[in-house]
Amino acid sequence: MSEASPPRSLATLRSPHFATLWSSNLVHFSAWFAQLVVLQWLVTALTDSRTLLGLVGFVQGAALFLLSPVAGVAVDRWPKRRLLISGRLAVALLLAVLAVDMAAGTVTIAHILLAAVGIGALSALLQPATQTYVLDVVGGTRLQSAIALNAGAIGIAQTAGPLLGGVAIAALGLAGAAGAAAGALAAAALLLALIPIPGLPSRTSGGRWWADLREGWRYVASTPPVWMALAACSASMFNGGLAAMRPIFARHVLEVGSAGYGVLAGVAGLGGILTAVVLATLPPLRRPGLWIASSMLAFALCLVLYSFAFSYPYVLAVEFASGVMGQLWMVSTFTGLQMAVPETMRGRVMSLVFMVVTLAPVGNLFVGMLADRVGDQWALALFGAIPAAFLSLLLVFGWRQLRAL
Repeated sequence: MSEASPPRSLATLRSPHFATLWSSNLVHFSAWFAQLVVLQWLVTALTDSRTLLGLVGFVQGAALFLLSPVAGVAVDRWPKRRLLISGRLAVALLLAVLAVDMAAGTVTIAHILLAAVGIGALSALLQPATQTYVLDVVGGTRLQSAIALNAGAIGIAQTAGPLLGGVAIAALGLAGAAGAAAGALAAAALLLALIPIPGLPSRTSGGRWWADLREGWRYVASTPPVWMALAACSASMFNGGLAAMRPIFARHVLEVGSAGYGVLAGVAGLGGILTAVVLATLPPLRRPGLWIASSMLAFALCLVLYSFAFSYPYVLAVEFASGVMGQLWMVSTFTGLQMAVPETMRGRVMSLVFMVVTLAPVGNLFVGMLADRVGDQWALALFGAIPAAFLSLLLVFGWRQLRAL
C-alpha cells in the first residue's frame, strides 16, 4: 500500500453501496440484539425455570438447524437482496404481533415458543444471504475488510442493542420495547432497497432442490479442510451456553438487574468492535482453518473462566475477551470459507456453517436443564470444558488439514 493509498477499511467503506449495506446491517442487528434482551427478560419474568429459558433458544435453533441446508439452495438460486428484504420484514412482523400480545397481557410461554420457531426459520434464510451478499457488493479483493467491517457493525449492535433493549424495557415496558425493535427491523429492511445490486445467484433456478442439497453435501464430505472447519464450528453447541446463561448470571448470580444484563452483553460487543477494527485494516488472514479452530477453543475457555463469577468487574473482563474471540472466529470463518470454496457452492457451504452454528441455541436447552440440577456456575463450567477438550484434540490431530484451508 502506498503512502497516498487510503487505509484498507476506508477504501472498503467508500466502495459503491457498501456504506448503505453496512448501515442497514447496523440497524438490523442492533434491533435484533435488543429484541433478544426483550424476549429473554420476558421469559425470566414469566418463569424461574432455566429449562424453559433454554427451551426458547432450543426451538429457535432447531428451526434454524433443520432449514439451513434448504436456505443455502435458495441463496444459490435467488437474488440475495430480495431474500434479505422479504426475510427482515417478516421478522419485524412477527415481533410486532408478539408486542401486541404483550400489550394485551395475553402472552404465554407457548406464544414465545411459536415466535421463536418463526424467527429461527427466517434466520435460516437471512444468515447465509447476509454474508454472501457482502461479496456481491464489494468483490473478493476487499472481502476480509468488508466482512470485518460488517462484523464490526454486529459488534456495535451487540453493544448498543442490549443497552437499548434494557433502557427500552425500563422506559416503555416489554411490549413497547418489542414494538420499537420491530420498527427498527423494518427500517433496516427498507434501506436495502436503495442498493441496485440484486445479488444474482451463481446459477439459474431450475432442477431439483434435493439434487442441489446432495451436491453440496458431497462437496463438503470430499473436502477435508472444509468439513474439519465445520467440525470446529460445531463446538458452538456448547459455546452458546454463554448467551443462554447470561441473563441467569445477571439476575441470580451477580444480581445486577436488567441494566446490568445489558452491560454484560454490551461489553462482549465492545470486544468484538475493537477486534473488527483491527482486522479490517489487515491483509487476509493466512491459514484461516487454524484461526477458526483456535478462536473457538479460546471462546470455550472463556466459558470456564466465566463460571467462577466471583465479581462483576471480573465477569465484564471475561465478556470482553469472549467478544474478541467471537469476532476473530466470525471473520476467519466467513472470509476463509467463502474464498476457499467454488462460487457455485458459496450459499450452500455458508448455510452449513450456520447449520452447525445453530447448535448453539440447541445447546441452550441442555445447559438450562443442567443448571437446574447442578447449579448455574457448574453448568457453565462444563459447557466450556467439553468443547475445549474437543477442539484441543481437533487441533492436535487435524492441524494439517485445517492449515490447508
